[in-house]
Amino acid sequence: MTDPALDSRRHFTQTETTYAWLRQGGVCPECQRKLDRDLFEGDHIMPWSLGGPTTLDNLQALCRACNLKKGNKESTQVSPEPVPAAISTSALRPWAVEALEVVAATTEPVLIEACPGAGKTRFALEAAARMIASDEVNRVLIVVPSRRLVEQWVDAASGKEGGASIPLALATWRHPQPLPIGTCGGVITYQSLFAQTTWWSAFAAEPGYRVLVIFDEIHHAGTESGWGITSQEAFAQWAARILCLTGTAFRTKDPMVFVRTREVGPLERHSLADYTYTYGKALEDGVCRPIVFEHVGGTATFQTPDGSINTVSTDDDLNSRGESYRLRTLLTAGGGHLAEMLDLGDQHLARLRATGDPDAAGLVVCIDIDHAEAVADAMTERTGLRPVVVCSRLNNPDDPAPAAALEKFTDGTAPWIVAVKMVSEGVDIRRLRVLVYATNTLAELSFRQIAGRIVRVDPANDEDYGVMILPVDERLGVMADRIKAEAPVDLVSPLFETDLKPHATPIEGGGPEGSFVPLGSTGELDYVTSTDGRRVSAELMAIAEIHVAMTGSPVPPFEIAMAAQGDPAVEAALRKRAQGYLLANQPDGTAEGFGDSEWTNL
Repeated sequence: MTDPALDSRRHFTQTETTYAWLRQGGVCPECQRKLDRDLFEGDHIMPWSLGGPTTLDNLQALCRACNLKKGNKESTQVSPEPVPAAISTSALRPWAVEALEVVAATTEPVLIEACPGAGKTRFALEAAARMIASDEVNRVLIVVPSRRLVEQWVDAASGKEGGASIPLALATWRHPQPLPIGTCGGVITYQSLFAQTTWWSAFAAEPGYRVLVIFDEIHHAGTESGWGITSQEAFAQWAARILCLTGTAFRTKDPMVFVRTREVGPLERHSLADYTYTYGKALEDGVCRPIVFEHVGGTATFQTPDGSINTVSTDDDLNSRGESYRLRTLLTAGGGHLAEMLDLGDQHLARLRATGDPDAAGLVVCIDIDHAEAVADAMTERTGLRPVVVCSRLNNPDDPAPAAALEKFTDGTAPWIVAVKMVSEGVDIRRLRVLVYATNTLAELSFRQIAGRIVRVDPANDEDYGVMILPVDERLGVMADRIKAEAPVDLVSPLFETDLKPHATPIEGGGPEGSFVPLGSTGELDYVTSTDGRRVSAELMAIAEIHVAMTGSPVPPFEIAMAAQGDPAVEAALRKRAQGYLLANQPDGTAEGFGDSEWTNL
């Protein structure tokens, strides 16, 4: 008889044995005693002398007495209890049915790209429940970018609203706790995976288990990043199935773990999804809200580092440095331009809350934590009500802790929330209807994720749409146009570019003499566009807003403005009503610019 080939590594490391002890909950599988770690030894389930490999899936931690008694006999492994998971009881969206077929057709890692608001979480839980039902897997681990998303996934897995039900550990589950009895998995963050890679490898490789790993927002896991490296180390060998999710196509200079990419340049790769569901298709299916984009123009005055003072408008063609200075100035808290954006947002929100959506909410996305604090102070001064501030650091001791503030806002009726990044990815707050884009983030992936906060449908609202208010900026305008057209995404990686654009007005001041200083800005609504490509002027929008204010009409001002743009009689009627309103309400008794046409009922 030929001797079996023996693993070149004879013994398990102390770290590996520790993680086996942890995943067993400190209990010896032979005698069922719960003992301290120093009383355990690493044991080959299939003995090393019989060809058993020195790998995590062939490792168990036995107490010394049981290990000595076992000798070189093979252990009998008890099969895990069946998982009490259940598939959805309500109908799935058609795109999810199609994507499930893609997942079922392969055992290789799969990337599903579905726009924000499409229902990726419910889809992924359904895929997991079906794999459990077919006995393809019997353990589920979900990896997400933030603690807030841990809570959302655990809540969604409870089977709410007819979705799939999977018994996951509560959001308070942490390493090194073993899974609670009666659960088949849990949700962790990429940071937890990075900090305890060996533990999660041991978790995935535990004998008797076949693990499905779901990566939410997989673009966080580049092959050269810490999160990507540890994702591969932990699961490439041990996961039975891998499902990757993203809300939009992404670009990277390096390959992405478990994802196919296409090289489009020497330093550029685009993701290749196995199934794609775009925002445009979601609009056609009524899965997502349409968005109305309100572009606010104006002027910006700033001092460059060389001491020169420049006043430019949003219509001026500047070089890249000038564009960056202008945008930062427009977004400075206390300036006229940002104040106009905030006022527009507050007007929209007040109208929505007064015409059938009483818990409608608005989000202001800021540059950084200090900027968010300044914006919150400005809003408090203008409205008399402090918005909810959700940042990783508190500047105001009276603000609640970020996690608690976000949970309270989600379930409450407060009108406004101010954030930097904590409400930009994956966070599901259906009542968000208005978004003020007060950040200089110019990466298209981030832009789309932020816009995705206001596309989730609310069946309670017949006229369900979102309003996104942003500065007039060519770069932001291009990204908004791509959302409207669903053209192929050409993601912009750098936040600021230093190369000068040809034929652009040069803005100098890159020297070390001083620093860039925003001095002031002005702002007024320039034009309005919608996701179906329609556009109206700021003047017609102002007239439509007056009509809504006077009549309480539930019809969105944008639709009224579009009707006026296409029908001279309607436009004349609206102008007449606006003129009468302004004559009655303006201090100087004027109504310049609204014409003298006769009023007719609409």
